Amino acid sequence: MKLVVTVDVEEDQWGIVPHGRATARNVHRLPILQKLLNEFGIIPTYLLSYPVMRDPGAVEILREIFEAGECEIGAHCHPWNTPPYEEPLTKHNSMLCNLSPTLQFQKLQRLHEAIQDNVGVAPLAFRSGRWGFDAEVARNIMRLGYRIDTSVTPYTSWAQASGPDFSGISPQPYSFTPDVLPDGSFSDMLTEIPATIGYLHGEFGACAEWVKTLTRGPLRGFKLSSLLSRVNLLRKVWLSPEMETSSRMMQLVRQMRVQGYELLNLVFHSSALLEGCGPFVRSRSDERAFMRRVSTFLHHALKDGVVFVPLSEAARDISPIAGEAVATRDSSSLVTGCSADLAHPCT
Repeated sequence: MKLVVTVDVEEDQWGIVPHGRATARNVHRLPILQKLLNEFGIIPTYLLSYPVMRDPGAVEILREIFEAGECEIGAHCHPWNTPPYEEPLTKHNSMLCNLSPTLQFQKLQRLHEAIQDNVGVAPLAFRSGRWGFDAEVARNIMRLGYRIDTSVTPYTSWAQASGPDFSGISPQPYSFTPDVLPDGSFSDMLTEIPATIGYLHGEFGACAEWVKTLTRGPLRGFKLSSLLSRVNLLRKVWLSPEMETSSRMMQLVRQMRVQGYELLNLVFHSSALLEGCGPFVRSRSDERAFMRRVSTFLHHALKDGVVFVPLSEAARDISPIAGEAVATRDSSSLVTGCSADLAHPCT
């Protein structure tokens, strides 16, 4: 079993704030994380947002780590603080998939060029801010040369936040093409490596169907899904030290192994490195606890036989979807389209 580490390296401000207020002080703590990852021989992928590229100190830190061969570089687009700033600042527009294809591409291109100019490398991979990914975003990042995406959150819907619905997608990586050409051939392939999310007990797909039944059917008023989650019968877990203990993450790893999954994607934000930059780390003691969770989990994973690999290496091992499935896969089956504007998920 293999594990990749993907980190959203982003501004200090959690949520949707005007671009002029964005700072990137948390990135100055990145060497602390990198030192820990180096102890395990881990080459993380740092997914960079536009405000980070506006901070000379943050840029210098990232360039030094990259030039030392200790990380891979990707892009992480927050539409609200990535130019051009043409759209109203709303929750709906904070989902990249809700913007017009033209505006999407303009923002992605500006971010892509900023990373190239500042770090000296064409970004390797992509993650959409607030997980706002669909087939149109896939087409646009592929126009810029991206071949890896990691924006999908299995068994999770962001529909109440104006975003995509990934509730029918498993954590199994796959390669696909968003387009079938007029002659029936396929365009280039994009490899999707979802965030690792699953359930502590039972087959993941069956658990997801139970959750769907309990939350969308006539039983939804009884809140049985929440009750079963609290007693761990339908407990959904993210492989993320921001939201889970190291022991629960290891439970998930073992469930993944039992069910035949071969790749894990550990995800978190750089803002967790500095107190007060997000909902997960509010104090200095929270900072220390966060780093302990990362360290403890990695020690246990290593002891359990997990092998740490770079994202690019993991992507090379992913088989494409069979031709017939690719040909019929549209944006509604890749991810369900974006919808009404309600709450705000994590960035």
